[in-house]
Amino acid sequence: MDVRTEITRLALGPSETLVLDHALGVEVIGHKGCVWLTQYGDSRDIVLGPGQSFTLEHAAGVVMTTARGAEFILRSSPRTVTSRAGWLRRLAGWFDPRTGSRVGAALAGRVRLHRVA
Repeated sequence: MDVRTEITRLALGPSETLVLDHALGVEVIGHKGCVWLTQYGDSRDIVLGPGQSFTLEHAAGVVMTTARGAEFILRSSPRTVTSRAGWLRRLAGWFDPRTGSRVGAALAGRVRLHRVA
């Protein structure tokens, strides 16, 4: 049984933006402030406050921003990612033009890019 979980604590300053790359299945948990999540290919915008969480559902880039600053936790489990996204879906993600590498290249130097392992 693989029970490893990777936990990363991140902070954004006022009006700062971060792009998460390859974040399918990662849970974002609000700690302080509010963070706004936009997943490429998803018409919803998610706003998380302290104690709220959301699990990312797309393999493409996820843009995170905040107006006044925020702290949040990224929790990923290798087992969760594998079980939620079959090998065919993960393979298709490599060829999808919406993947984070293009997003990261377009925004290079303007926003931070965080690659989730």
